Amino acid sequence: MQFLFFSIHDSRFFGSCQKYAIIGYQKTTKGLVQGFKESFSYLEIIERIGYFAVFGGFTDLQSLHRYEDLRENIHHNILERYAEFASLFRFSDDRALQQDLETLLFRIAVGDRKSHSIYKNDISQPRGRELYKILYAQKVITREYSREQPLPKVPGRFLKKEMRRYRIEDKILFVKNFTRFWFTFILPHKEDIARGDFRAVTAQIDRELDKYISFTFENLSNLLIQQKFTDEIVTESGSYWDREIEIDLLAKTASGKVIAGECKWKNQRISKNILNKLEKKCEVGKLKVDYYALFSKSGFSNELRKKRPDNLLLFESRDFESLL
Repeated sequence: MQFLFFSIHDSRFFGSCQKYAIIGYQKTTKGLVQGFKESFSYLEIIERIGYFAVFGGFTDLQSLHRYEDLRENIHHNILERYAEFASLFRFSDDRALQQDLETLLFRIAVGDRKSHSIYKNDISQPRGRELYKILYAQKVITREYSREQPLPKVPGRFLKKEMRRYRIEDKILFVKNFTRFWFTFILPHKEDIARGDFRAVTAQIDRELDKYISFTFENLSNLLIQQKFTDEIVTESGSYWDREIEIDLLAKTASGKVIAGECKWKNQRISKNILNKLEKKCEVGKLKVDYYALFSKSGFSNELRKKRPDNLLLFESRDFESLL
């Protein structure tokens, strides 16, 4: 099944190079998902999602079977093996270039992923374009194209200053989850880790791991909707953002029906309030939606289940068993 990004406003598709970039990313992700499903079927699905968020693309999956849980595996198979894996993330022998590449990847990992947000005083736009070119060529990252449409030009109408300065931006995706984990948690503490001092990195992982996993849960939800929506084929799915809203999932079926979704990786059940917020986002974004979908790690409130609208799809962690 193809996985393409589409324009929700006018149904036009992007050019072929943009399509193939996203298809390639999704093929890689699906391959990694299948490998995890085969290797870690004995884990509970919530554990499996966590493992995939950290170790998707890891080169030594067999070593993960030696330890009992995710944090033990992070300790023994990443922190204690830092020197072994650090070489995987050396992209250039030029010291200054390597440092700039690391800076860019760190900002992508912990920021909003928008392509221009990495530009600061230390990385200019020309330098940034050079860095992106290297990382695309080495298949470290790929581009998630914006589906936002430019504002129409109306003769005699002048835009406000902030709107004139606004630019539509694509976002950047790491091809492998392990690379994203490395630049989120390992790179900021590399000197301490190299000395064998794991206290700071462990504290950060304890604080932020669930937030980190939530993005992988969102990506998996975009794959799951293709598999689980049985009324007709889902031909396109991905996140959506524009100058006013961000939505975790916006999908389109073969007949043109639109599905909008929200994904929550939290230790509490989703209530009707989340659905209300999603509906409001779609209203603000002027999106015509046929179905809403909620994806929850911890299930749904009784109120939401009892008063579930006919066009609401609910997916909880056990539904991901068929995918991962």
